[in-house]
Amino acid sequence: MKKTILPITVLIPTMNRPQTLKRTLNKYLDSECLPAQIVVVDQSTSEEIAAEIKRLVEEIRGRIETFYVYQAEPSLTKARNTAFSYAKHEVIICSDDDIDVYSDTLKQIYNLMSNKQIAMIAGLDDNASETTSKIGYLLGTKSFSKRNIGHVTWSMLGRFPNKITEQTDTMWAMGFFFVIRKSLANKWKLMWDEKLTGYAYAEDLDYTYDYYKKAKAEKLKCIMSNRVHVKHMVSREYRTPTKKSAYMYILNRAYLSYKHQMGWKSVVAMRWCNFWRFVEWKIKKQNAECLKEAMRYWRKHRLEIQKGDFPY
Repeated sequence: MKKTILPITVLIPTMNRPQTLKRTLNKYLDSECLPAQIVVVDQSTSEEIAAEIKRLVEEIRGRIETFYVYQAEPSLTKARNTAFSYAKHEVIICSDDDIDVYSDTLKQIYNLMSNKQIAMIAGLDDNASETTSKIGYLLGTKSFSKRNIGHVTWSMLGRFPNKITEQTDTMWAMGFFFVIRKSLANKWKLMWDEKLTGYAYAEDLDYTYDYYKKAKAEKLKCIMSNRVHVKHMVSREYRTPTKKSAYMYILNRAYLSYKHQMGWKSVVAMRWCNFWRFVEWKIKKQNAECLKEAMRYWRKHRLEIQKGDFPY
């Protein structure tokens, strides 16, 4: 039986993870409805791996329209911008390469996005662990006043509520899986910030928070829905080294605080949050000295960080 093809583009950046990508592509192809287009931007550091990924993409070209793009520079933000430039359809799914969609995920997205008032859908992760701990309110990693919606904290962290209905408001979306409108992104001239290089920690918060603010100004809705959920497999096939990720955690958030004009409350909240994260890493023996080093770098090079000039 021939499957319905929906006017949806799926954008997938990948790097050095052919087996993970293969699983993700197969999950999309096993869906009840197929996306009309899949764009894969490959940043693999090996010619052999890049050739394997290209072959995987070309193998499915007979079933749906696909584009394989090789990018030598390892930059997630640049890869997302490149992928967006190939998108042909109004509804765009931004997907990681380690996602399991369900058979009805695309159909649910298409039905929800038929409501023109919905500008963005943040996907939910069925593999995420639910926490009812309230200590985050004290440590600055959660906002009590915004606990019932997806929100961005003063400490520049994105958080989702535990209870999510068919239409729960959100101020941001996690980068592993979310949906936007091409026409709105073009209208607002939104781009992924390429100053955030490499793995680009918090690039999703930066882009989607900006998208949310512009949608809100036009009285459009950004939502999470219990109808749009996936499994984020969080592949260990290739991950960013610990020291670099520690620097990104501290410095990227500091940069985004300045960029989004969060003010002095945000600086105070970040320092408070960072201190307790250092204590946590120290207790868990998780290379806390790298975190301390990054915090020290922020204090000494504040002006450079404001401009997005990072040492990594």
